[in-house]
Amino acid sequence: MSLSLKTNEINRLINAFEIEAGKFHDIKFHVQLFEQNHLNENRKYHKQNHVIMLWQFIGHLKSDSRINNFVKNVNNSNLNWGLRGTKASSFGVIEGAATKKFVKMAKRAGSLFNEEESYKFKSRILSEIHNEELKKDSTCMPIGVVNDNPLAIWLNYILFFLSKTHPSREFSRSIEPDLFTLSLLALEKLLEELQINKSDRSVIDVSKISFKVAVSFPGEKRKYVSRVVDVLRESLGNDKVFYDFDYQSQIARPNADILLQNIYHKQSELIVIFLCKEYSQKEWCGLEWRSIKDLIKSKQDEKIMFVKFDNAEIDGVFSIDGYIDANKFEANKVADFILERTRIIK
Repeated sequence: MSLSLKTNEINRLINAFEIEAGKFHDIKFHVQLFEQNHLNENRKYHKQNHVIMLWQFIGHLKSDSRINNFVKNVNNSNLNWGLRGTKASSFGVIEGAATKKFVKMAKRAGSLFNEEESYKFKSRILSEIHNEELKKDSTCMPIGVVNDNPLAIWLNYILFFLSKTHPSREFSRSIEPDLFTLSLLALEKLLEELQINKSDRSVIDVSKISFKVAVSFPGEKRKYVSRVVDVLRESLGNDKVFYDFDYQSQIARPNADILLQNIYHKQSELIVIFLCKEYSQKEWCGLEWRSIKDLIKSKQDEKIMFVKFDNAEIDGVFSIDGYIDANKFEANKVADFILERTRIIK
């Protein structure tokens, strides 16, 4: 199953890691490298620790003797720790009182990825080593292995995340911030990219769909709104929730403003507006808001639902208007409120 079908699980993990990150656990993480029997550092570990092999560069299998040695090492090695006789081995080291809890959570996070999705980041450094070796000798046969344990996959993903956001940190003596916070940031980025890169989900003409719910929001709140939409879509089904990323190809055309105004004004039973200071500043939100204000003017209040992130003034919204507080309720709970409205709407 691909990541695109696991957004609910990603959201659950985000919530879990957010709770643990808020506890400021004393937990450390660094990568330890062995090269040809040479250890790059020597120190004592915290009594609560977990060490796991991330990847190994075995070397070249260009001759019969090297192939024979490789086979011998495979037979004589404890594969939980990798192969003997490798040119370079990378180990992730986790230390601290919360080690056991993190390992349990990280294994679940590492299970998010299928083989194809994890290949890019888990073999990233090995690929660089192989390319360098082939530059030296194009006839050599560089061989390496990566650990497919979910914990190793997640640690490799964290290092990949750092290589993109803070390139120097993945090579630090002690990688910071703590592993729970790093995992939270990596999961949030994963979810964000998953939503941003999501392709058009529908092949039905959007102008002919009757939606149960349509959401109106500024891009700054996309991450939160996408979580709400995931829950709504799961409950209501496909083509029952209007969310712009699900209909990208159809919106990419001239007079998209007319298409959107019809969706909000005529094709949706309930319109959920996510209000904040950015909402009144966005041109497209303004176009959607014109349709929404006309519904309010014509006393179709039952079709409108406000969710507020702050107390910013929005033209046409007053202090007496009811709303759901997005700072008080998480996305899945807001989705439950929306579903409740869909059941009672005329």
